[in-house]
Amino acid sequence: MRRSVISGLAAALVLTSAGVCGAVAASAAPAAPAATTGVADGAFVSLKPARLLDTRGGSLARPLNAGEVFNLKVNGRGGLPSSGVMAVVLNLTVTGPTRAGNIVAYPKGAAVPNASSLNFVAGDTRANLVTVPVSSDGWVSIRNAVGQTHVIADVQGYYVGSTTTPPAGAVDYFPDTPWRALDTRTDADVHALKPNTYVVQSVDYGTETPNISALAINVTAVRPVAKGYLNAWNGDENAIPNTSNLNFAAGQTTSNMVLVPVTHSTGTSGQALVDFAVGNASTGDVDVIIDVVGVYSKGDGLRFRSAGSPKRIVDTRTGVGTTTLGAATTRTVTAPSTVANSSTIALVTNTTAVKPTAATYLTLWETGTTRSAASNLNPAAGQTVANMAMVGLSQNYQFNIYNNAGTTDVIVDVAGRFDISPNFSGAPGTAATFSAQKAPKATSSETAPLR
Repeated sequence: MRRSVISGLAAALVLTSAGVCGAVAASAAPAAPAATTGVADGAFVSLKPARLLDTRGGSLARPLNAGEVFNLKVNGRGGLPSSGVMAVVLNLTVTGPTRAGNIVAYPKGAAVPNASSLNFVAGDTRANLVTVPVSSDGWVSIRNAVGQTHVIADVQGYYVGSTTTPPAGAVDYFPDTPWRALDTRTDADVHALKPNTYVVQSVDYGTETPNISALAINVTAVRPVAKGYLNAWNGDENAIPNTSNLNFAAGQTTSNMVLVPVTHSTGTSGQALVDFAVGNASTGDVDVIIDVVGVYSKGDGLRFRSAGSPKRIVDTRTGVGTTTLGAATTRTVTAPSTVANSSTIALVTNTTAVKPTAATYLTLWETGTTRSAASNLNPAAGQTVANMAMVGLSQNYQFNIYNNAGTTDVIVDVAGRFDISPNFSGAPGTAATFSAQKAPKATSSETAPLR
């Protein structure tokens, strides 16, 4: 059966959100089977966030013009090796656009795809996480469609190219049932983040915890008092990066995916923990929601496979994939063979809500499973907003899209897929996963000042 779950990798999770000195109570989990020898292509290497491009300065020192393509060298920079990179994970930000438009990132030398990576309105400052295939000589291209805009690119990690020797830190992806790690609107210990403060989250995945190098999280800023940004990193207070992950305007609820690296610590009861931090770099309070959607860890799990240039599989404006979503409506999408095969467990997508008639949220999830409380996008009425969504597929290669309020069009562009590792030593056609067992949160938390 293609989607059987390895019981040896199902981690029974008990989670709490913890502050800088917080503790987490946890239950044990079975150990993962040992990795087998074989190819490493498609494994992920998490990096300390680093800025590779800022058109406001440097050698360019000007915005990108309408139709302009900027070629960005990524290999050998920001912690990436000089070769052996299949795809790079970038947090793209636009600031000061002169009109509504979009940018798209794709491998250098390829034709401009019929896709978008980040949509924005005039005067916006907005970010989106993207996974971009890298050309054979280590470059990606970024194209601005219309008007002028500054562009910022911060690297978060990369997927390994074809090799039999795993680089240091290379790990597989394990999807998790999305669960909420923090919601400052309701948490008893952590309230809205004050200006220039951060919160450290501590997570216990039982015996799997020491093997984890990064978490895939969706971060949402809710009703910020002032414009600013959130940044996420491994929680090391002495190594806060000069990067951003999520930009917002006053009063605007905004989401973005983050592949956040972690550090390892020990809880008050001696249990192993992974830590990461989210900081508020603005002049006002902001509520923060953190939903965990997956884990990057040692062991045989899922490997990334590039789709080449992004491929559009849903555009409800023209009836591609499905149709326009009304309020409280779920649509089912079947992934075509151009983006999925018999080994595919999940897709890496850029999902865009196009001009909803009311403030709403969208959730994407595997068909045949229960929709979680987590959301992928939180657009306001009339906004066109994109966000990365790593969405599981059913045995029939299907996933669902839910729209909460109003009417909205939706676009889904696929950057790649997650296939079962070729090193997997279990029964054919099975996939590894972490499984979250929800439990009440019960711990104290603290925040600390950003430096």
